Amino acid sequence: MNRKQRRAAIKENAGLSSAPLPSSDSLQTVFARAVRRHESGRLAEACELYRKAIRIAPLEAELHYNLGVALAQLGRPDEAVSAWRDALAIHPRYPRALNNLGMTLAELGHLDDAEAALRSAVEIAPETAEIHSNLGGVLGQLGHWVEAEAEFHRALTLHPAFPDAYNTMGILLAEQRQLDRAIAAYRRALSLDPNHAKAHFNLGLALLTHGRLAEGWAEHEWRWKGGARALFARKFPRPDWRGEDLKGRRILLHGEQGFGDSLQFVRFAGLVAARGAHVILEVPAPLTRLLASVEGVAEVVATGQSLPRFDYHLPLLSAPYRLGIGLDDIPAAVPYLSADKAQSDAWHKRLAPLPKPWIGLVWAGDPRPDDPLANAIDRRRSIPLAQMTPLLAIPETTFVSLQKGGPATQISSLPEPLRPRDWTGELKDFADTAALTACLDLIITVDTAMAHLAGALGKPLWIASRFDGCWRWLDGRDDSPWYPTARLFRQPKPAAWQDVIDAMTHELTLNTRQRES
Repeated sequence: MNRKQRRAAIKENAGLSSAPLPSSDSLQTVFARAVRRHESGRLAEACELYRKAIRIAPLEAELHYNLGVALAQLGRPDEAVSAWRDALAIHPRYPRALNNLGMTLAELGHLDDAEAALRSAVEIAPETAEIHSNLGGVLGQLGHWVEAEAEFHRALTLHPAFPDAYNTMGILLAEQRQLDRAIAAYRRALSLDPNHAKAHFNLGLALLTHGRLAEGWAEHEWRWKGGARALFARKFPRPDWRGEDLKGRRILLHGEQGFGDSLQFVRFAGLVAARGAHVILEVPAPLTRLLASVEGVAEVVATGQSLPRFDYHLPLLSAPYRLGIGLDDIPAAVPYLSADKAQSDAWHKRLAPLPKPWIGLVWAGDPRPDDPLANAIDRRRSIPLAQMTPLLAIPETTFVSLQKGGPATQISSLPEPLRPRDWTGELKDFADTAALTACLDLIITVDTAMAHLAGALGKPLWIASRFDGCWRWLDGRDDSPWYPTARLFRQPKPAAWQDVIDAMTHELTLNTRQRES
């Protein structure tokens, strides 16, 4: 679950406490006002009133509990945790407080503590299906898949018509690459609640991973209603494009997610322009210089800048849905991005004295410590650089770091002869990175924006993919319909990076020997 989903679950599954309070007129008046404010969505006012009630009756656990619910819904999880701990200090066997505490600790990335809280809640309230389902979700995040599935089955035995449990169990099954079972779980959730936006969205991801793009794109549109992107839905003064005639019209294509998504989906600008549209592209500033030369793009605007006039808008990730793109229709001609020739020539001169092949290397993504769920995914997709020493030790090769951010500091921990060349301080945007990348013979990267940049430039590309890899790399393939030059090296089981590194080392050693002969 993402943060919004957990907050909604707190509201739906636990609700507010209405337990009787001491017969004090002042306390009852304040408490009643707090609940009215809370139920009407005036959460900040409700918090102040709950705090006022707590000053009157500090040992009433229900007041601390309700305060925690309001704080969680306000997006203040640390304070919510504190409020629920206060409630539990007064009333240790308070299952709703333990349930909410566990869910919010999981949101904050404290999975072991979350498991402990939810196990306590299950012990106290073993007949509560929601708590079993929540425990299953946390156990799944911890990688305890067998125990997690058992908790979901307990929840569904107690409450067979429980769409949230089917949806979360589907996520667990998808992470295990049991896609058919995951799809069945999502469809079961939707049979119980046809408007369950999160189940629609997750079904879309599973279908896309399965290669069933036409079905998957349609379900993926539900991301604006309940998926992870619902928090970031934008309002525009003009309608979204739904297939209307574009001749003589101006359309805004806008990035909605990470850098890699924009690099991957900007390929559709040419198909939109071919319908007669003047295409305006809005993407984050580090991409603007590089993407200005994409075929079909007439204007580029950095996210946050004033927008020019347009008639329609379209999120980039909705383009294949609106254009009716299936697996065999992906426009995969590369390169569709190009580097500045003068910059590339300058890099080539600097590389010329070094042994070939010249290999670009990225071993980690953006850790995003402020988002525990994204941070958990990043931990699964990133590789400690020290673990890649078998690759770095291959003779007569030159590794060039393309790693940005905090993980780049890992270079200094390696022995000097194994350290990749590091010029990343000179790379100020993606156009700079493209100029260096264009000179290299091979790019080896984990699943980051660098994979999309290299693929779009048509460079030979090896992608180290985690076991529960992103939907865009499909399932059970070592090639990619998105990038003809890409090769996937997949973990055979979770956390099995050594298998991936051994396979890459073997292949690169063979290639180097063949080059020498």
